[in-house]
Amino acid sequence: MSQNQPARGLELLTSWKEIASFMGKGVRTVQRWEATLGLPVIRPANSRSGIVMARPSDLEAWLHNGRQRSSLSPDTRRQRHQEARAGFSECVREWRSYQRAVKALSDQVNATRRSLKQEIEKLKFLYSEWDAIHGRVLRKGNPPASAKMN
Repeated sequence: MSQNQPARGLELLTSWKEIASFMGKGVRTVQRWEATLGLPVIRPANSRSGIVMARPSDLEAWLHNGRQRSSLSPDTRRQRHQEARAGFSECVREWRSYQRAVKALSDQVNATRRSLKQEIEKLKFLYSEWDAIHGRVLRKGNPPASAKMN
């Protein structure tokens, strides 16, 4: 007997791995089926842990009777779909406004960077002028003004 198949007397699958193996699918697939298609699994009452169980007979019945998407009426599904689209549209509008704000900030940073670069070039020029003047004073033998004060 395979390790993945339940013993005849037990008839209970006690993990996602066993359930997935029984269904011939991956674990993520059967977890998604539980959430979206109502795969019949059993969870202990008030249990927040990942404990899950399923009866093979329930799973087979679920497969043979067809996967039921939802017990919602078409009108309710349509309304939820429209609400989801409206929510998505709002998210897109918000994202675009953030995109515009980021663009404006980026432009501002670039303008500041250009201005700063110009100021640095001015300071370099002034320093070179000061250095040239300071060098002429020292070559003439005159101590710099800061040395005269001491």
